[in-house]
Amino acid sequence: MLKALLIDPSRFQRSVIASVFVRRNVEVAMADSAAAGLKALAEGRYDILCFSLELGDMRGTDFYREALKRKLAGSIPALMLAATPDKKVFDDAIAAGVTDCFPKADLEDLEQYVEQWERRANRRMSGHVLLVEDSDTAANFCIEVMEGLGLQVSRFRTAEEAIASLAHGDYKIVVTDFVLEGLQTGLSVIRAVRAQPGRKGELPILALSSIDSVARRVDILRAGANDFVTKPVLAEELAARLGNLLMLRELFDRLAAQHELVKEMALRDGLTSLHNRYHLMAEMPRLIDEAHAKAMPLTLLVVDIDHFKKINDQHGHSRGDAVLVAVAEILRGIVRGQQVLVRYGGEEFVLALPGTTTLQAGLGAERLREKIAAANPDGIPVTASFGIATLKPGESFDQLFSRADAALYEAKRGGRNQVVSG
Repeated sequence: MLKALLIDPSRFQRSVIASVFVRRNVEVAMADSAAAGLKALAEGRYDILCFSLELGDMRGTDFYREALKRKLAGSIPALMLAATPDKKVFDDAIAAGVTDCFPKADLEDLEQYVEQWERRANRRMSGHVLLVEDSDTAANFCIEVMEGLGLQVSRFRTAEEAIASLAHGDYKIVVTDFVLEGLQTGLSVIRAVRAQPGRKGELPILALSSIDSVARRVDILRAGANDFVTKPVLAEELAARLGNLLMLRELFDRLAAQHELVKEMALRDGLTSLHNRYHLMAEMPRLIDEAHAKAMPLTLLVVDIDHFKKINDQHGHSRGDAVLVAVAEILRGIVRGQQVLVRYGGEEFVLALPGTTTLQAGLGAERLREKIAAANPDGIPVTASFGIATLKPGESFDQLFSRADAALYEAKRGGRNQVVSG
């Protein structure tokens, strides 16, 4: 459980301010003076410090400077409250190292800060870290921090070993030192990660270096690192930077998943859940290229429900929709492998059948015709007509579809409920 130290000379004010933390399930210890606050910091462990500008025996800014001097603060957030907001006072507090300042009269901003802080502090991370660090001391420190956050760690001493592991490692973040054993440096690791295909090449990278120079930081960031930390690293800083990078990664992953979902929804028919004609148009160039390259058959089957307008007129659109769904399910039941089934529009469906000859497609279409005629969906007699065409050498999709559609027209003109090859 998180714990806050609250310092204010007024019992009433302590009670009001403490409620902000308690509402976020944060345990609160209280002190009524700067001296008592310094004693509490020396004797206990806290996750956040909150104190007032006026502490009775000392000003809040002086109290915090003294806490820093005694090495009792600096590693946790420090918040200062003032009865009257004063920019000069707040600027002085920030200059002294205070994290943020808030007015006592309106604790809404404080509540928002505490809510976000508590959510981040209690957040358990997950995933696999690629750690590239040749120093056992530094590596053990990083591993302790990372495993304490809930992360798994694979540690390598050299860039060469780390790079080799990228092919089979399912990493969520990369942490690499700059200077390593072996011939290659951390820059090689960063470049190798960025050269990976797909999402793996977008892994967040945190670089470490004991050499703190502008030129070094620029080189590391230009190579593709997302963040940089100078060694020796504080545990709190390492945890915060890892948390920020992983949170950004999760946000981008979520965005990518939503993008894929939207893209998939754009290619789906809302009623039958089959893919739509746009999906067919996207897939056919690949199927045609493969058929031409491998000299294998590719057959197109166009299916149209007979007298569908009459079904809608006599039984209503909701029952007409039920007929469409039932026919779609019958067609879906025969689709295998690379075969593509779409609702092309209205009452028309199209199947692309790679590796299938005209004869094979004709036999399959006859079975489908019989199944549809026997289905009687929602108590409505239904039949369908079929047009078949097999790809000719050098033929385009438009030409293939035109022949299959012409065959369908012949089936309609010939009395419907039949299969015609074009």
